This record gives sequence, C-alpha cells and structure tokens, in this order.
Amino acid sequence: MSRILVVDDDLSVRVLLKSILARDEHEVVESADGKSAFSSLSKGKPDMILLDLMLPDYNGLDILNELKQDRELESIPVIVLTGSADRESKLTALGSGAVDFISKPFLPEEVILRVNTQLKLHDLIKSLRIAVDNLESDVLAAGKIQNALVPQSNPQGLAVEWIYEPSYRVGGDIFDVFKLSDNRFFVYLADMSGHGVNAAMLSVMVHRFIEDFRIGMGDRDFDLGVFMKELDKSFVFERFNLFFTIVSAIVDVKKGFVLLSNAGHPTPLMQREGSVQFLEGKREALVGINMIHGDVSKIPFRNGDRLLLYTDGLIEVMNEKGEMYGEERLKNLMERSSDTDIRSASLNLKSSYESFKGSALAEDDITALLIEF
Repeated sequence: MSRILVVDDDLSVRVLLKSILARDEHEVVESADGKSAFSSLSKGKPDMILLDLMLPDYNGLDILNELKQDRELESIPVIVLTGSADRESKLTALGSGAVDFISKPFLPEEVILRVNTQLKLHDLIKSLRIAVDNLESDVLAAGKIQNALVPQSNPQGLAVEWIYEPSYRVGGDIFDVFKLSDNRFFVYLADMSGHGVNAAMLSVMVHRFIEDFRIGMGDRDFDLGVFMKELDKSFVFERFNLFFTIVSAIVDVKKGFVLLSNAGHPTPLMQREGSVQFLEGKREALVGINMIHGDVSKIPFRNGDRLLLYTDGLIEVMNEKGEMYGEERLKNLMERSSDTDIRSASLNLKSSYESFKGSALAEDDITALLIEF
C-alpha cells in the first residue's frame, strides 16, 4: 500500500480520487491548497503526489518547482491534474519535473494505471540507486584495500621508485618489494585481467599467497622457479574465472645479478650507460592456465644500471586521438632520463604519459617500478 497526497481545491475531485485509489488499497491524504500541502509534507513524506495546477493560493507549477529544489522531497513522483485542453500546462509541468499528467474529467481505470505505473517506476529507480550506492561503496572499499597493500616506503638497501595509479574503475594491479636477506630482495608486479571488485579481490588474494609462500619457504631458500609454478597451480582459471600476468625478480645486490621470471607480462627494460634495451629473455604463459614451467633468466648488472617493470596500462594508455603511448615512446623517454637521478626519472615518466593522454581517462591501472642498482 502506498501513501498518496492529493492536492486539489475541488472537494468533489478529492473525494473521487480518494474513492478510486482506496479501491486499489492506497492510503490518501487530502490537501485543498498549497499551504496545507506543504504542512502535510512537513509531517511525512508521501510515495506520490497528485497535484492540481490551479490552486487558490499557489500556482501548481511553483509548488512543483519548490519540490524539485528540496533534496528531501525532489524524488517524490508528481502527477499533475489538468484540464483536458490545457496542452501548454501539461508540457510545462513535464518539463519542470512532473512524471505524468491526468486530464480532467478522468476515468478511474486511467487513474489507477498511471498511478501504479509511476509507483513501480519509482520503486525500480530507488532500487537501482541503492544498488549503485552499494556498488560504489564496494568499489571504494576494494580500492582502499589495494592501496593499503602496496609498499609505503623503500626497503633499506635497494633504490626503488614507483608509480601506482588505479584507473577510474577499480582494477587489479598489485606489487611489492621486500628484503629476503641483507643482500637479496624480492620484487613482483602483477596485473589481474578485467576490472572491478573481482579483479581487486583477486589481487588481494595473490598478495596474501605470496606472503604465505615466503613464510613457508623461508627468505633464504626463496626459489623463484618454484614460486612461479606454485602460483600457477593455486590460481587456476576454472576456479577464479580470471587470469593474471606477473613479472617477479630476486635482486642480489652483492653478486650483481637479477633472477627474472615473466609470465605473460610486458617486457622489462634495462637502462645501462645511456642505452635502453628490452629484456626479452624467457617468457612464460599467463598464470591460471597450467602452463608455467618455472623458467628463470639470470641478468647481470653494474652500478648505475636501472630496471623498469611496468603493466600494460602504461604502454596502452590512449590519448584523445586514440593513439597508444607504446613501447617505443617509453624506451625513448628512458634513454633521455638516463642522466637524471632515479626520482627525477620516475617523475619524468609520470609527466610524460600524463601529458600524452591529456584529458582522456585511463582505462586501466598504470603501474611502474624503477629499480636502480
């Protein structure tokens, strides 16, 4: 049962409408003028208002405008009551926010049909708004969880700068850098397929798996190949309906090499002595389709060399013309930044893609890790 406010100065109209609506089990509240209508609204919010445009103390359109300017009352559906020939008033009322009109004299069947149709639409819109609010809350919560998992500062002994910019949709990039021993560090960067809460939650699960694996294996015995195979076994596509790419590395700063494993991820870049090259090396399939063999590349480095890991959101960011940022532009930028310190190089990268995309929204997360040895 819905509560309907009928505002009309004609008693016979109010009685007739009350009789029609009561037969359909609606509760009717009557008001003979604008003043009593506002008094009634202050005592309780109805589910609908049937509003006559010709009242002794108010123009019905003025009442309609006041309702639509009140945040508490603007959502109430209003059906205006007009004369059958008053076409201009009908159009003006609809343009001012009325949802429908009923022409006098009216048929009982028409009243019931129009009232119930608008009540159903109103309930549907309200349900959709609640669903959207809940979804937005879930997205915000997922984004906060993701942000809480990424590092807040560098581990002592390794120079790392990063860019982490989730897109306007919640995505699934996740990364971490932590110390295995005095001279060994573990770094990973993963990118979940798709967007939204599911991708964000999978990224949280991957992060938790890595923490548990590290504890179970022990920092000194952390084996990159075993890690990649166990990751693939634990996140099968059939279970999660999502897959992901990941590049992971163990950096040994004392012995001067990086152990690198790449599962479907964009090719890392190595910057040394002013030149930049892609580390093609061994590249495996995506995580989740049971095709990881645990292949690991060993890459030597010298003081001053830099390694760039990044997700495809960086090279695939689009500008307003529909052009992609691309690998070549990234490589050229890294070459130009070779003489700057690592912090400036990271800022140059951020400035470069932001300038490139302009006002276009990034469709994917943009994440990059720059490591200097």
